[in-house]
Amino acid sequence: MNNPWQEINLDTYENHMKSEAVFQLQTLNQITKEQCEGYGHEIVGILGVAGGNGLDGIDLHTTNKIYGFDINEDYLAVCQSRYAYMGNTLELVQCDIRDHSFTLPKTDLLLANLIIEYVGDASFVSFINQNRNHVGVVSCTIQNSQADGFVSQSDYKSAFDPLLSISHTINAEKLIHLFANENFSCLKTQAYTLPNGKTFIRLDFKKS
Repeated sequence: MNNPWQEINLDTYENHMKSEAVFQLQTLNQITKEQCEGYGHEIVGILGVAGGNGLDGIDLHTTNKIYGFDINEDYLAVCQSRYAYMGNTLELVQCDIRDHSFTLPKTDLLLANLIIEYVGDASFVSFINQNRNHVGVVSCTIQNSQADGFVSQSDYKSAFDPLLSISHTINAEKLIHLFANENFSCLKTQAYTLPNGKTFIRLDFKKS
């Protein structure tokens, strides 16, 4: 059975995310830049890289390798075309992190923005723990307000109805607790308010 994310057109996704009322694509671009500026790194991994939003915020002078992971091969093809100038520095991998056979390559900084909602908090933390020897800092972004519904209102909203079958409400405090149970410390939390009343919460973790 295909994951619903494999059926959503990238243009539809990006047009929804960047619409004036949603403003999530722009916010995530800024968050990605801040995540990369916040920690020294040579190898970055991005879970749910999609079309590559935020890759332009990574300093190629100090980054030797960028891994982009996504379940949708079409997204990865667009990402490869958009960022072809990165050459071999950028390596894109089609994968499903819910597949227990998948192992992360070594990363100094792993970004997981708006991914946990579609995996589940316990499953995500278990995945990170299984790969704990391959990750340095894990920086996550979740949405903690359902003021506008799980999927924000836009002209494209109906295209995302299939995602409701795999969506999870994520609580920041619970996520911190789950990571703490696996001996990961929370390094940072930061809130970003969106136009429609939702809030993004960034949480950074590192194994103790």
